[in-house]
Amino acid sequence: MNECSFCGNGFPNPYTIWINGKDVREHHALVESFTIGGSPVKNDIFQGRNRTSWTQLSYTVGMRSISFSLFFSGPTKRAITLDKSAVDALLIGKVELYMPDGFCYTASLKSLGDLKILGVDGNRVIGLCSYKLEGIRHDGLQTVTGNTVYAMGTMPRMDAIFSCTTAQARATLQLGPVTFSNIPAGAAVVANGMTGELTVNGAQVKAAFTRLPFLTPGENTIQCPEIVTVQYYPCYI
Repeated sequence: MNECSFCGNGFPNPYTIWINGKDVREHHALVESFTIGGSPVKNDIFQGRNRTSWTQLSYTVGMRSISFSLFFSGPTKRAITLDKSAVDALLIGKVELYMPDGFCYTASLKSLGDLKILGVDGNRVIGLCSYKLEGIRHDGLQTVTGNTVYAMGTMPRMDAIFSCTTAQARATLQLGPVTFSNIPAGAAVVANGMTGELTVNGAQVKAAFTRLPFLTPGENTIQCPEIVTVQYYPCYI
Protein backbone atom coordinates (compact mmCIF):
# COMPACT_ATOMS: atom_id res chain seq x y z
CA MET A 1 0.00 0.00 0.00
CA ASN A 2 1.12 3.52 -0.76
CA GLU A 3 0.49 6.56 1.40
CA CYS A 4 -2.71 8.33 0.34
CA SER A 5 -3.49 11.97 1.09
CA PHE A 6 -7.22 11.34 0.60
CA CYS A 7 -7.68 8.41 2.98
CA GLY A 8 -9.52 9.19 6.18
CA ASN A 9 -9.95 12.85 5.20
CA GLY A 10 -13.10 12.57 3.11
CA PHE A 11 -13.15 12.43 -0.66
CA PRO A 12 -12.38 15.70 -2.50
CA ASN A 13 -14.80 15.02 -5.37
CA PRO A 14 -17.49 12.29 -5.28
CA TYR A 15 -17.77 12.07 -9.06
CA THR A 16 -14.30 11.00 -10.15
CA ILE A 17 -11.65 8.32 -9.45
CA TRP A 18 -7.95 8.68 -8.71
CA ILE A 19 -5.52 5.96 -9.82
CA ASN A 20 -2.11 6.22 -8.15
CA GLY A 21 -2.81 9.88 -7.50
CA LYS A 22 -3.93 10.61 -11.09
CA ASP A 23 -7.45 11.95 -11.64
CA VAL A 24 -9.08 10.06 -14.55
CA ARG A 25 -10.41 13.42 -15.76
CA GLU A 26 -6.84 14.19 -16.86
CA HIS A 27 -7.57 11.68 -19.65
CA HIS A 28 -11.00 13.13 -20.51
CA ALA A 29 -12.81 10.40 -18.57
CA LEU A 30 -15.90 10.71 -16.38
CA VAL A 31 -17.32 8.09 -14.01
CA GLU A 32 -20.48 6.48 -15.39
CA SER A 33 -20.96 4.04 -12.48
CA PHE A 34 -19.04 2.06 -9.86
CA THR A 35 -19.68 -0.93 -7.59
CA ILE A 36 -17.78 -2.10 -4.51
CA GLY A 37 -18.44 -5.68 -3.47
CA GLY A 38 -18.14 -7.29 -0.04
CA SER A 39 -15.08 -9.08 1.34
CA PRO A 40 -15.25 -12.82 0.66
CA VAL A 41 -14.74 -14.98 3.76
CA LYS A 42 -13.66 -18.62 3.64
CA ASN A 43 -14.15 -20.68 6.80
CA ASP A 44 -12.39 -23.94 7.59
CA ILE A 45 -14.42 -25.86 10.18
CA PHE A 46 -14.53 -29.34 11.73
CA GLN A 47 -17.92 -30.78 12.60
CA GLY A 48 -17.41 -34.51 12.92
CA ARG A 49 -19.94 -37.21 12.12
CA ASN A 50 -23.55 -36.62 13.21
CA ARG A 51 -22.62 -33.74 15.52
CA THR A 52 -24.50 -30.49 16.07
CA SER A 53 -21.46 -28.66 17.48
CA TRP A 54 -18.43 -27.74 15.41
CA THR A 55 -14.99 -26.18 15.75
CA GLN A 56 -13.64 -23.17 13.86
CA LEU A 57 -10.19 -24.17 12.57
CA SER A 58 -9.30 -21.08 10.53
CA TYR A 59 -10.69 -18.43 8.24
CA THR A 60 -9.49 -16.21 5.41
CA VAL A 61 -10.78 -12.74 4.50
CA GLY A 62 -10.14 -12.04 0.84
CA MET A 63 -10.11 -9.03 -1.45
CA ARG A 64 -13.39 -7.40 -2.44
CA SER A 65 -14.52 -6.94 -6.03
CA ILE A 66 -14.32 -3.43 -7.52
CA SER A 67 -15.83 -2.39 -10.83
CA PHE A 68 -16.35 0.92 -12.57
CA SER A 69 -17.24 2.28 -15.99
CA LEU A 70 -15.82 5.42 -17.57
CA PHE A 71 -17.10 7.70 -20.32
CA PHE A 72 -14.36 8.92 -22.66
CA SER A 73 -14.89 12.03 -24.76
CA GLY A 74 -12.69 13.43 -27.53
CA PRO A 75 -12.59 14.92 -31.03
CA THR A 76 -11.92 11.57 -32.74
CA LYS A 77 -12.11 7.85 -32.05
CA ARG A 78 -8.30 7.76 -32.09
CA ALA A 79 -8.18 10.45 -29.38
CA ILE A 80 -10.46 8.59 -26.97
CA THR A 81 -8.70 5.31 -27.74
CA LEU A 82 -5.41 6.91 -26.66
CA ASP A 83 -7.05 8.30 -23.49
CA LYS A 84 -8.39 4.85 -22.64
CA SER A 85 -4.93 3.36 -23.24
CA ALA A 86 -3.45 5.87 -20.78
CA VAL A 87 -5.98 4.88 -18.09
CA ASP A 88 -5.34 1.19 -18.84
CA ALA A 89 -1.61 1.74 -18.27
CA LEU A 90 -2.27 3.32 -14.86
CA LEU A 91 -4.07 0.16 -13.75
CA ILE A 92 -1.22 -2.26 -14.49
CA GLY A 93 0.40 -3.78 -11.41
CA LYS A 94 -0.37 -3.04 -7.76
CA VAL A 95 -2.37 0.20 -7.72
CA GLU A 96 -3.99 2.61 -5.29
CA LEU A 97 -7.58 3.56 -6.12
CA TYR A 98 -9.35 6.49 -4.49
CA MET A 99 -13.03 5.77 -5.08
CA PRO A 100 -16.16 7.96 -4.81
CA ASP A 101 -17.28 6.05 -1.69
CA GLY A 102 -14.61 7.95 0.28
CA PHE A 103 -12.21 5.01 0.76
CA CYS A 104 -8.88 3.94 -0.68
CA TYR A 105 -8.25 0.50 -2.15
CA THR A 106 -5.00 -1.31 -2.81
CA ALA A 107 -6.09 -3.16 -5.91
CA SER A 108 -5.13 -5.54 -8.69
CA LEU A 109 -6.62 -5.42 -12.18
CA LYS A 110 -8.74 -8.40 -13.25
CA SER A 111 -10.00 -7.29 -16.66
CA LEU A 112 -9.99 -4.40 -19.12
CA GLY A 113 -13.18 -3.92 -21.11
CA ASP A 114 -13.37 -2.96 -24.76
CA LEU A 115 -14.05 0.64 -25.71
CA LYS A 116 -17.64 0.89 -26.97
CA ILE A 117 -18.38 3.88 -29.16
CA LEU A 118 -21.75 5.29 -28.10
CA GLY A 119 -22.04 8.00 -30.71
CA VAL A 120 -21.20 11.59 -31.52
CA ASP A 121 -22.31 14.65 -29.52
CA GLY A 122 -21.63 17.71 -31.65
CA ASN A 123 -17.94 17.48 -32.51
CA ARG A 124 -17.19 15.01 -29.69
CA VAL A 125 -16.96 11.22 -29.94
CA ILE A 126 -18.27 9.45 -26.81
CA GLY A 127 -17.08 6.00 -25.70
CA LEU A 128 -17.67 3.76 -22.67
CA CYS A 129 -15.37 1.21 -21.04
CA SER A 130 -15.71 -1.01 -17.96
CA TYR A 131 -12.97 -2.19 -15.58
CA LYS A 132 -12.88 -4.95 -12.97
CA LEU A 133 -10.43 -5.19 -10.07
CA GLU A 134 -10.11 -6.69 -6.61
CA GLY A 135 -8.61 -5.03 -3.60
CA ILE A 136 -8.38 -4.20 0.11
CA ARG A 137 -10.27 -1.19 1.54
CA HIS A 138 -8.16 1.00 3.81
CA ASP A 139 -7.54 4.43 5.27
CA GLY A 140 -4.28 6.38 5.21
CA LEU A 141 -0.99 5.35 6.80
CA GLN A 142 -0.99 5.70 10.59
CA THR A 143 2.19 6.27 12.60
CA VAL A 144 2.06 5.65 16.36
CA THR A 145 4.85 5.67 18.94
CA GLY A 146 4.61 3.41 21.99
CA ASN A 147 4.65 -0.22 22.99
CA THR A 148 0.89 -0.32 23.42
CA VAL A 149 -1.01 0.56 20.26
CA TYR A 150 -4.75 0.85 19.72
CA ALA A 151 -5.31 -0.13 16.10
CA MET A 152 -8.23 1.12 14.05
CA GLY A 153 -9.78 -1.01 11.32
CA THR A 154 -11.82 -4.21 11.21
CA MET A 155 -9.61 -6.64 9.29
CA PRO A 156 -8.56 -9.47 11.66
CA ARG A 157 -4.89 -8.84 10.83
CA MET A 158 -3.31 -5.67 9.44
CA ASP A 159 0.32 -5.80 8.29
CA ALA A 160 2.52 -3.36 10.16
CA ILE A 161 6.05 -1.96 10.35
CA PHE A 162 7.77 -2.03 13.75
CA SER A 163 10.91 0.04 14.26
CA CYS A 164 13.09 1.33 17.07
CA THR A 165 16.47 2.90 17.81
CA THR A 166 18.60 1.12 20.40
CA ALA A 167 19.71 3.09 23.44
CA GLN A 168 22.45 0.54 24.15
CA ALA A 169 24.16 -2.42 22.52
CA ARG A 170 22.20 -5.66 22.83
CA ALA A 171 23.19 -9.28 22.23
CA THR A 172 19.58 -9.92 21.30
CA LEU A 173 16.74 -7.51 20.64
CA GLN A 174 13.11 -8.59 20.54
CA LEU A 175 11.04 -6.32 18.31
CA GLY A 176 7.54 -7.76 18.45
CA PRO A 177 7.65 -11.26 16.93
CA VAL A 178 11.19 -10.77 15.52
CA THR A 179 14.45 -11.35 17.44
CA PHE A 180 17.58 -9.62 16.14
CA SER A 181 21.14 -10.50 17.23
CA ASN A 182 24.26 -8.43 18.00
CA ILE A 183 22.72 -4.98 17.72
CA PRO A 184 25.00 -1.98 18.43
CA ALA A 185 23.94 1.12 20.35
CA GLY A 186 22.13 3.75 18.29
CA ALA A 187 21.08 1.27 15.60
CA ALA A 188 17.89 1.78 13.61
CA VAL A 189 16.13 -1.59 13.64
CA VAL A 190 13.13 -2.29 11.39
CA ALA A 191 10.83 -5.30 11.06
CA ASN A 192 8.68 -4.60 8.01
CA GLY A 193 5.56 -6.76 7.98
CA MET A 194 4.44 -5.22 4.69
CA THR A 195 7.48 -6.11 2.60
CA GLY A 196 9.05 -8.85 4.73
CA GLU A 197 12.33 -6.92 5.08
CA LEU A 198 14.33 -7.06 8.33
CA THR A 199 16.99 -4.35 8.53
CA VAL A 200 19.56 -2.82 10.85
CA ASN A 201 20.79 0.64 9.83
CA GLY A 202 19.21 0.08 6.42
CA ALA A 203 21.03 -3.20 5.69
CA GLN A 204 19.06 -6.43 5.44
CA VAL A 205 19.93 -8.99 8.10
CA LYS A 206 18.91 -12.47 9.16
CA ALA A 207 16.73 -12.69 12.24
CA ALA A 208 14.57 -15.23 14.03
CA PHE A 209 10.82 -14.79 13.85
CA THR A 210 7.63 -16.77 14.33
CA ARG A 211 5.68 -14.43 12.08
CA LEU A 212 5.98 -10.98 10.53
CA PRO A 213 4.54 -7.96 12.37
CA PHE A 214 0.81 -7.28 12.20
CA LEU A 215 -1.83 -5.61 14.35
CA THR A 216 -5.30 -6.75 15.32
CA PRO A 217 -8.22 -4.33 15.83
CA GLY A 218 -8.12 -2.78 19.30
CA GLU A 219 -5.27 -2.81 21.80
CA ASN A 220 -1.94 -4.41 20.86
CA THR A 221 1.10 -4.83 23.13
CA ILE A 222 4.47 -4.97 21.38
CA GLN A 223 7.28 -6.71 23.24
CA CYS A 224 10.49 -4.66 23.01
CA PRO A 225 12.90 -3.12 25.54
CA GLU A 226 13.03 0.06 23.41
CA ILE A 227 10.27 2.50 22.45
CA VAL A 228 8.64 1.25 19.26
CA THR A 229 7.31 3.23 16.30
CA VAL A 230 4.45 1.46 14.52
CA GLN A 231 3.15 2.14 11.02
CA TYR A 232 0.03 0.50 9.57
CA TYR A 233 -3.00 1.07 7.36
CA PRO A 234 -6.43 0.69 9.02
CA CYS A 235 -8.05 -1.93 6.80
CA TYR A 236 -11.74 -2.80 6.64
CA ILE A 237 -13.75 -5.93 5.93
